[in-house]
Amino acid sequence: MTARPTKSKLVSAVKKRLGRELSGDEVLMLARAMRVRQAEPRIYKPRMELWDDGESATITAQFELPGLGPDEVLIDVVDGTLVVSGERRQRPVPGAGAARGRGQTAAGGASSAPQVQELKYGTFRRALAVPEGCTITDLEATLEHGMLTVSWPRYPGASPPAPIQAQVQDDQGGNPSPGLSDSSAANYVPSSRSASRASY
Repeated sequence: MTARPTKSKLVSAVKKRLGRELSGDEVLMLARAMRVRQAEPRIYKPRMELWDDGESATITAQFELPGLGPDEVLIDVVDGTLVVSGERRQRPVPGAGAARGRGQTAAGGASSAPQVQELKYGTFRRALAVPEGCTITDLEATLEHGMLTVSWPRYPGASPPAPIQAQVQDDQGGNPSPGLSDSSAANYVPSSRSASRASY
């Protein structure tokens, strides 16, 4: 977890960047801006993995959401974008601070904050582009062991595009014929006329 800069560190950094001293009014404006920023709720992006080999019928994303239940996660498709959002709240840990003075304040009460805090809490949001025409009904989602898995079709509401078969001109300039069969492709030798046109 990165610590937020203190007022004096921020003032020093701004002075260094500007190459001059700050006036009293500028320092006050900077302090107000810091208070406003600290009061704003922070939105974080949960870590994720995306599986898309470019050929399979579905695309799958997996999001890391430890400690959340299905009723705490919102999944939606808005303007061609998959949006996963929600809020992760810090929950009391049963038995934390019960062992011999750990988690005790000077007055003898239980401490309200952990000694080390690396887990992220608060509002989260992650957005991914999905294929055109994909809707919420096309999604399949499961939440197991703190991992949200969401899959969607590569071609929603339609079958994948059919491959196009190349047309081959015969040597006499006649009608185009369908592509070569497997057996004729293996034995195909270009004529001198077509070989002379090839340039590498």
